[in-house]
Amino acid sequence: MIQKLTNINIDDYENSLLLLNEYIVQHPADDSAYYLRGNIYRKMNLFGDALNDYYKALELNPQSEAAIAIEILNEILEFRNTDLLNP
Repeated sequence: MIQKLTNINIDDYENSLLLLNEYIVQHPADDSAYYLRGNIYRKMNLFGDALNDYYKALELNPQSEAAIAIEILNEILEFRNTDLLNP
């Protein structure tokens, strides 16, 4: 992971997103940045954005941790959607 990304606090969503967006513009091939931003989106319940970033990280690096994050998030979404259908 690039040193600059270690300063990101993923619990400070707004500032972290600003830093990551700026970083990604300058380093569009860094899969770890997309993975981190996906984690922030997931914490914000922006699941579509999270999945987009996880898939981008996986595209850039097939060994990325994003593969596991995609599986977990899909399980969460399947559970939630199924739950909504049950009265």
